[in-house]
Parts: sequence; structure tokens; C-alpha cells
Amino acid sequence: MHMRESYPMFLDIVLLRTFVAVVEANGFTRAAGFVNLTQSAVSLHIKRLEEQVGRRLFDRTAPKLTLTSDGEILLSYAQRILALEEEVKTRLGHPELEGVVRFGAPEYFDPATLASLLAQFKSRYPAIDLEIHMGIGTDIAALYGRGLLDVAIINREIDEPDGADRNDNRAGEDIRVLYREGRVWASLPDMKLDGERPVPLALFPAPCTWRQLAQERLQRAGRRWTVALQSTGLSGIVTAVEAGLAISIFAQNGLSPRLRALGAAQGLPALPDFEYVVRRNAKLSLAADRLRDVIIDYFQLAAALRRTGDNPETRTSGQSRVRPALGHMRT
Repeated sequence: MHMRESYPMFLDIVLLRTFVAVVEANGFTRAAGFVNLTQSAVSLHIKRLEEQVGRRLFDRTAPKLTLTSDGEILLSYAQRILALEEEVKTRLGHPELEGVVRFGAPEYFDPATLASLLAQFKSRYPAIDLEIHMGIGTDIAALYGRGLLDVAIINREIDEPDGADRNDNRAGEDIRVLYREGRVWASLPDMKLDGERPVPLALFPAPCTWRQLAQERLQRAGRRWTVALQSTGLSGIVTAVEAGLAISIFAQNGLSPRLRALGAAQGLPALPDFEYVVRRNAKLSLAADRLRDVIIDYFQLAAALRRTGDNPETRTSGQSRVRPALGHMRT
């Protein structure tokens, strides 16, 4: 991996910080905890840094983590660069960004993804206070629509227009698509559905859009249904399905290994994909802008990891590539 001498070299200080963390932690996995990233994200940072300097920094053939001669040279400079950065911050006394950001997300949004996002944000902006609201999707959308949230992660149908929420103040709002996900019907592996009897459903209460979707699709398919359980929380839905009392709709990639996906073989209709978006209202706030940016960057990184199948540490460790596993069920 060599770079032409005429090519300018640009070093990203974030990547240098990750590089130094890997060396000091003597491993990608431990370094991930130091810089509030996933192990695969750390691997991608190192790959990007190697592309920037045009050299291999680690010996992939060595039995343990070993720097190449180029890696040793870069390490000495990286440590000095980071030390100088801290010195500049101290000497100039640059004030930290402060403020309060009101943030909302569905309670069923993957906890690991949410924790990683918020940890990264707090690490970068420790003086910004977060006011966090969790609830079912319709509740979070309603809070955002009433102007009670600055930034919100909201799920919606693929063809749903940006102005679907009647009470939204649309002027100047920023909406970005984060992730597209499929969904499936699911039940216990040994649960049998009798075609002559109503399909038992576990659902969130109205006006849950997923509840409406389930009922409309079954009605179109000529299948009768009954609400066997209604719960305002995800745990109640999961409990009913895992007890064999009902079926429900789940995100395709978030399906528990204890459950099986159902479909045409069981006489159930196909279900459309959905997507998550991050919404940032028009209120002027640098703190809210930074939270939005952290969320978008996280998902862009996850998308980049899905596109790169040559992550060396992922191949050797057998771990799956990073992808936000977006919970079990949405409404």
C-alpha cells in the first residue's frame, strides 16, 4: 500500500486517536471501550488511516498485535499530535459547547445502538445535558410534533411523506433517513395457526401504525383475527409471543432466535419495509445540531461497514459486521 509522493497527505485526528488507543490497549476490542466505538468501527478507522498514510500500520500475519515499522513511526507522531491538541485546548481555553438537548427515541430501538450513540455524544460534548424521552413510536412522534423534542429518532413507512405529522412545524426542519428494515410475522417455532380460527395477535394499543397494518393486511388476505394481548410496552408483546399465546410483527433483522418467521406458508400476507429517520426541529441550537450529526455519522459508519467485507479482525474473530440491530418491534 503506497501513496504517490505528489499526493497530499491529510491525517484525521479522530483516526489518529483511535490508532493510539489500539496500541495502548493492545487490541481492537479493548480500544473500542476507550473511544466509545464498536470493535468493527475501530477496525474501519484503522483501515481509513492506513489509506490516508498509504502504509500498513499493523502486521496482520503476526500472532499478536504488532506494529509495522511504518506504524511505529506514525505512533510517535500521533502521540505528539494528540498531546499538542490537548495543549492548544488548555492554552486557548476554548469554551466547551453547552446547552440542553431534548431527545426522544422509541423504547424498542436497539438498546446497544442507543447506548453507543449517546456514549459517543457524551464523550465528545460532556458539557451538553441530554433530556431523554422513551416511549412507543406514536408517543415520541407526538412529543416531537408538539415541539417538546429537539431531536428524535422516529420510525415511519417508506412512502410516508415528511409532512405526515399534522402538528409539525415544518419550516427549517431537517429529516434524514437512517436505516431501512424489513418486517415479518413471528411466533414460537411449534405454534400452529388454525386456518379456520381467528389469528391471535399481540399488539400495541391504537393508534399504533403497526397494529393498523397487521389488521388491514389480515383483512385483505381474508384472515380473521383477534387481539389476544394488548400492551403499552414491548416486554408484554414479547412475553405473549414467547408464551405461545399470540403472533406479532417484528423487525426482520431483530428477530429473536427463540422465534420463527411466518409467511405465505402459514397463510399470512407479506409485510412492507419501514425506515427510521432522525428529525431535528428548526430551533437554533448548536448542541442539537451536534447530536443530530453524531446520530447520522453513526449510521453512515454502519452502512460503510456493511459495504466492506474485508474487515480483517472481523474475519479472524468470527464476529459479525457492525449493523445497528434495530430492536424487535416498532410501532
